[in-house]
Amino acid sequence: MPDISYDLRYLRYAILLAEHGSFRRTAEILSISQSTVSRRIQLLERRIGVKLFERHRWGTRPTLAGERFLKEASVGAKHLNQAVDSVAQAKRGSIGLLRIGLMACLSSGFLSELLAAYRRRFPAIEVIFEEATSQINANALLDGRLDIAFMPGDPQLPGCRAERLWEETIYIAIPAWHRTASLEAVRWEDVGHETFLLKADATRTEIEDYLIRQLCECGLNPKISVQHIGCENLLNIVGQGFGVTVVTSSVVGVVYPGVRFIPIADGKEKFSFSAAWSATNPNPALKFLVDMGIERRTKSKR
Repeated sequence: MPDISYDLRYLRYAILLAEHGSFRRTAEILSISQSTVSRRIQLLERRIGVKLFERHRWGTRPTLAGERFLKEASVGAKHLNQAVDSVAQAKRGSIGLLRIGLMACLSSGFLSELLAAYRRRFPAIEVIFEEATSQINANALLDGRLDIAFMPGDPQLPGCRAERLWEETIYIAIPAWHRTASLEAVRWEDVGHETFLLKADATRTEIEDYLIRQLCECGLNPKISVQHIGCENLLNIVGQGFGVTVVTSSVVGVVYPGVRFIPIADGKEKFSFSAAWSATNPNPALKFLVDMGIERRTKSKR
């Protein structure tokens, strides 16, 4: 088995010699002596057991066997150089793959802006999103199926780090003709007898638990209707009078016909969101996203 660390280097000398037909010119390009080029070409020929070049007073040209060898070897060398370059770029984080778990809405707000900025800065990094509950995302982080997850609260996962990045105010989405639509804020008692519409998706468990906790404190038993539709259609049926729903401020920036977004009266109702990731994950693409998130959080607090 040839020593690849030598043969690949010497192969470059052979390719240049074939291109320029001159030991002198090849030596000038490589910034080494002509005798060094000659010795290394001879060593390469001995290693593969074939004479690669015919040497004449007027120059050098490949033999038939040399032409065939260099033609095929050049393709391999090109692929190898591409592979090395690809690995170097991945190490720098300029290309690669990042797997993100989320359950927050991306219509607007902190996370939407963060991911958009990340995409602009690292367009060659492939990003795979997975929407799931906090528990599923946590398990995926621990199993290595996700690089990072954006989760509510302050997740405490073994072997993982977490950074609280942003908070979102909680709103009630109600039909524009609802008796509370003209209010600046609502109390839970104002909407506690309404039907709460929830998506059958990653956010259902957390929001359902939140609703039950809040309304039970007011002595109310929430009526919950689970809908197998997306966020846009859920808000559309709110506008049509099928019920109300709970959203956070990342949704409020989008206009939905017939829908009014009203905050909770005491102004203290907020969901905090954190980024969680394995402390041993070496993915450079992950590090850049975490750093950008912390930087944006710091700027938003100034």
